[in-house]
Amino acid sequence: MVNDVSVNALVEINRYLAEQFDDRKRRPRDDMFTDLLQAEIVDDDGATRRLSDSELTEFVTVLFSAGTETVARHLGWTVDLLDRHPDQRAELAADLTLVPNAVEESLRYEPPSPVNARFTTRDVTLHDVTIPAGSKVVLVTGAAGRDERMYPDPDTFDIHRDFDLHMTLGYGIHFCLGAALARMEGRIGLEETLKRWPEWSIDREHAVPLYTSTVRGYLELPIEPIAA
Repeated sequence: MVNDVSVNALVEINRYLAEQFDDRKRRPRDDMFTDLLQAEIVDDDGATRRLSDSELTEFVTVLFSAGTETVARHLGWTVDLLDRHPDQRAELAADLTLVPNAVEESLRYEPPSPVNARFTTRDVTLHDVTIPAGSKVVLVTGAAGRDERMYPDPDTFDIHRDFDLHMTLGYGIHFCLGAALARMEGRIGLEETLKRWPEWSIDREHAVPLYTSTVRGYLELPIEPIAA
């Protein structure tokens, strides 16, 4: 989405990141910014080089935005789902060992990033339709999480569901770089919430959905803890 708010935010983020890289150039340290400055890549012509300033800021912008937006929306979906399924919330509050699987089920059921865009590098024929090389293709990976061929009763949210794969974090060479961190953040966020407030209610009348081209979830989700 391109509008004044998004453009100004991107300019501000790029300015901040450029300052961080300039600081690491003067004072290297043991962190990701310094590692990226020292990293080398091989171009298509076989030449080895360092990343340009624009490549540095663009790469970290992707990490920054993907690692904050998606996790925030995932946590919102999770507390929303558990409010709609109080019996399962009570189970989690009583047994926190169930939380990791609940995180996976939440990711499958309400993916915070339900679409991925790709370019085809060659002609691809699917279902008797040929997609030409160089085409822009949007994959609705959120729909894959509701595929009845893979998940029995897919429209039912079940923290006990037994499965070993979903498409929310990608697959193969396109697997999410921050998947382990995202899972850890989701697990810790849910565990600590349940420890403090095993029950809550949501003011759905004042919930505000977030509208973007890539991320799906709540911009505002008023939550009221219920005292024990």
